[in-house]
Amino acid sequence: MVGSVVRSVVAPLLRGCPQDCGIVSLTEVEVSADLSYATCYISALLHPDQALAFLTSHIRELQTGLGQALQIHRTPRIRFRIDPRSERGARIDRLLEGS
Repeated sequence: MVGSVVRSVVAPLLRGCPQDCGIVSLTEVEVSADLSYATCYISALLHPDQALAFLTSHIRELQTGLGQALQIHRTPRIRFRIDPRSERGARIDRLLEGS
C-alpha cells in the first residue's frame, strides 16, 4: 500500500524530467519493512544520471506530498536509484547480437 502511494506521489514529477533524458519511468518502488525508506528505481532512455539528478533535486517537495498523502506518524524517506535491470538487458541484447 505504501509503495503505491509513493508511486502516485512521484509519477507526476516524471513528466517534468528534462527532455534530454528521453522517456523516464518508475520501474519499481521498494519500501523497507520498518518504513524508513522508499527506494524508487527509475529508468531513462537517454541520460539516466540527468534524470536521477533532476528527481533528487525535488526530494523535499516529494517528501511533503508523501507525508500529506500517507498521514502516518513515520513517513519513509524517498531515495532514487537507477534500475540496473535496464542496463543488464541492453548488455544481454548486445551479447546476443554479436553471436
